[in-house]
Amino acid sequence: MVCPAPFPVESTNYVTNVFPAYNGFTRYGRSSSWCKSHALNFRAMSRAVSIRSQLRKYMVRFGLPIESCEGDAKRLRQCLVSGYWRNGARWVADGTYRSVKGNKILHVHPTSVLFTRKPRSGWVVFHELEETKKTQIRILTEIEPDWLLDYGHKFHNRMVAD
Repeated sequence: MVCPAPFPVESTNYVTNVFPAYNGFTRYGRSSSWCKSHALNFRAMSRAVSIRSQLRKYMVRFGLPIESCEGDAKRLRQCLVSGYWRNGARWVADGTYRSVKGNKILHVHPTSVLFTRKPRSGWVVFHELEETKKTQIRILTEIEPDWLLDYGHKFHNRMVAD
């Protein structure tokens, strides 16, 4: 079954699919029928609610600020870079990407919102890597290349120094 994307945002699979799906699931009462009508797995969505609740409890326990990006996609994308900076990739003219780590040839998975177009900045971070006849990346987020240094590399250097 092919399901049209009910949450159309072009810059990232996270903003397009993951967060709006989660928000819709919670907004509509964590309903299995809502999941079915949006081609989502009810158990996976319920697990996401549980994980978020656990993370929130840890943040409270450790005195970390609980902040929302309030729909600010740039802030969300910067946050993703801080966690996935090692999964950075740059677009090349033949339509593929090259990984920041190892310069490996990567192909965008056909289900990605970025499958048919080049990101404006030419850079992405990806969440999943799938090996088939070619190496495909899934769940992509467009980023600015300097964010890799600002939000990822500096954090890595601090951790190594400690």
